[in-house]
Amino acid sequence: MNNKQLMIELVMPVAFMLMAAYVIVKGLSMGSEGVFPIMCAGVLLICAVYLLVQTLMKREVVVKLEGVNLPRVGLTLLTLLVYVFLLKKIGYAIDTFLLCALVIRSLGYKKFHVIVPCSVIAVAVTFVIFKVLLSVPLPMVFLDF
Repeated sequence: MNNKQLMIELVMPVAFMLMAAYVIVKGLSMGSEGVFPIMCAGVLLICAVYLLVQTLMKREVVVKLEGVNLPRVGLTLLTLLVYVFLLKKIGYAIDTFLLCALVIRSLGYKKFHVIVPCSVIAVAVTFVIFKVLLSVPLPMVFLDF
C-alpha cells in the first residue's frame, strides 16, 4: 500500500476517534442524560481504535473508492443537510418521510408503490421507538402528544 492510500485509510478511524472523544466530553457535562451518548461514543471509539490498529498492522486496503458513485454520495449528503435544516420547520413526520423517499429513490427504486409504504413504515417505526418508547421530544407539526 502506498503512502497516499495509507493516509486515506488512517483518516477515517482518526476522524471517528475525534468524534467519539467530542461526544464523550459533551456527554460528561450532561449528567445522567449523557449516559447513552457516552456509551455509543465508547463503542464508536473501540471500533475506531480496532480499525486503526488493523490498518497499521496489516496494511491492507479497507477503503476502496473505485466504483463509488460520488455524485450520488454528494446528493445524499445534501439531502441530509436539507433534512436537518427543515426538521424544525415542517416537522419530523413529513421531513423524515421525504428523506426516506429520496434516499430509497436514489438507491435505484423507481416504483412508488414500494417507495411510499417503505417510507411510511420507516417513519412509523422510528416515531414509535423515539417518541413513544424512549420519550425523545421530536419536532412535530401534528401528532404531538
